Amino acid sequence: MNRIKKSAGEIALLYQRELNTNYPVQEIKAILYQLFYHILGWSRSTVHLNKGVILQEEADRRFMNALGRLIEGEPIQYIIGQTEFCGLRLAVQPGVLIPRPETEELAVMITRDNLPYRDEHISVLDIGTGSGCIALAMKRAFPAASVTGIDKSPDAIAVARKNAIDNNLDVTFLEADILNPTPFSRSGLFHVIVSNPPYIPQQERAAMSRHVVDHEPENALFVPDDNPLIFYEAIALYARNNLTPDGLIYVEIHENYSEDTMKLFRSHRFSHVTLYHDYFGKKRFLKISAPF
Repeated sequence: MNRIKKSAGEIALLYQRELNTNYPVQEIKAILYQLFYHILGWSRSTVHLNKGVILQEEADRRFMNALGRLIEGEPIQYIIGQTEFCGLRLAVQPGVLIPRPETEELAVMITRDNLPYRDEHISVLDIGTGSGCIALAMKRAFPAASVTGIDKSPDAIAVARKNAIDNNLDVTFLEADILNPTPFSRSGLFHVIVSNPPYIPQQERAAMSRHVVDHEPENALFVPDDNPLIFYEAIALYARNNLTPDGLIYVEIHENYSEDTMKLFRSHRFSHVTLYHDYFGKKRFLKISAPF
């Protein structure tokens, strides 16, 4: 027996009713716009104009399937299989961290700081590349640059390589672990080293959203409670020998460990360590000059 098909407006009301305990109203609206575009190719204005349009059975089925997954806490990016980052459309899937708005801020900061080198043959390394979002944004901003992204997850590297192909960007992605960087070698030094490494202590897991904890890869999020700066130590050690004399390091950080992270880089004799806040006023990024 065929179920009764719904109009676009009825789908919207159903989502608002079923998800109002899981998401804020504005986030539900954003999710709906993404799904209408993904499933039907409708823009926001088309959604409003077509509220009375009855959906075909296949579209109705896909909306209902997505709703069930959303109720279970699965992120919308995994459901539609993609997200946007710095104007790039990127594939994402379970096992690969979903790029965050603050990480996009980091990419914009690097681009702005290094505009004089837009047409230069600089070399960029992205440590813990995940979906490849930062590395690909760097290659788009600096077309003449040689950009490399590393990650210890083979799933992440596979997705990053797909994203490079889909966006027609020539970036090298390698499976490597910064905590054990010996297998990762290349000729020459990097002008820019950037990383958004795992930095959330395990003890904070209980306070985090289930959308994140239950679905996103924990090895891309969490660090040991007794060694929360483990990745920054590894980045500092690697950069001491692999950064050009006038090179720069950019890292995303945990706001509660900003002072400790700054002290760590200074202890490795990096000459200038500057703290930046994100759009919400949180201590979120460090910019670090080459060692003196």
